[in-house]
Amino acid sequence: MVYLPPASNIDCLTAYLTTTLTEDDFKTFKSAFELGACSQFSPILELKIVRAPDDYVDKPHQYVRSKENEAGREGAFALIDEEAKRRGAIWYIDQFADEDQVEDGQAESTEVVLKILVKTEALPLTYVNYDIANMSIEEDLDNCGVEMPFTNDFHQPELNDCGGMDFDEQQWHQDAWVTAEPGEFEESTDDKLRDNFMPRPDKVARLNEEVAQAVGLVSSWMIPSQAGPVELPDGTEKTFPEGSVVLQQRYNPEYPWPEYTWPDGSL
Repeated sequence: MVYLPPASNIDCLTAYLTTTLTEDDFKTFKSAFELGACSQFSPILELKIVRAPDDYVDKPHQYVRSKENEAGREGAFALIDEEAKRRGAIWYIDQFADEDQVEDGQAESTEVVLKILVKTEALPLTYVNYDIANMSIEEDLDNCGVEMPFTNDFHQPELNDCGGMDFDEQQWHQDAWVTAEPGEFEESTDDKLRDNFMPRPDKVARLNEEVAQAVGLVSSWMIPSQAGPVELPDGTEKTFPEGSVVLQQRYNPEYPWPEYTWPDGSL
């Protein structure tokens, strides 16, 4: 049986709610986030929505950032306020600007909090881009029409949407690494197939079509690697028959995946 490992070690961002959302508002917001995060089959980020402390309501973002720091929660967080609600977005709030950013003319002072208003479905990819330093808030704010030096009361003309990313299309490009046993995959030494890879492999392989469909994957030719034992979430070890391979395939978002469960304690 094909082994498709469960999602694990997914970062979870806290989102403070400082406004009111109707049931329909929540449904719309959560659907947008789940789309961008590929939550049903390959989540790239989780979001825990909590009601903000009374002290955070109607307060500027730099105040909330300072209170989070005082509480020892120094990582980035998200915030849904009236503006975010009105614009179908969510704030990603990072750190206060440092001395270097002030000297470089990026921020007015070290009392300025670096933040950006992100289209809801773009938050997961935005988070990943910042985490791996693929992009920065400064670059994205510039792309969204915010002038430097940044101030705490800047207006952001455009929402950050990851360059107009098509998030429906993005769902078809999520990779899965699966272990397949003999009989569950096919191999080929066809020159045209091998020419798609550099360096050129001795052979390529893919899941059998019916096997891929049964587990929610799209079968495609890739370079196989030898399978070894894997550690399961319960700490036990799973082994595979001789000749088993690991293949990179892609998820099929149209498969009937189970409904996504939001983190414990999330609204």
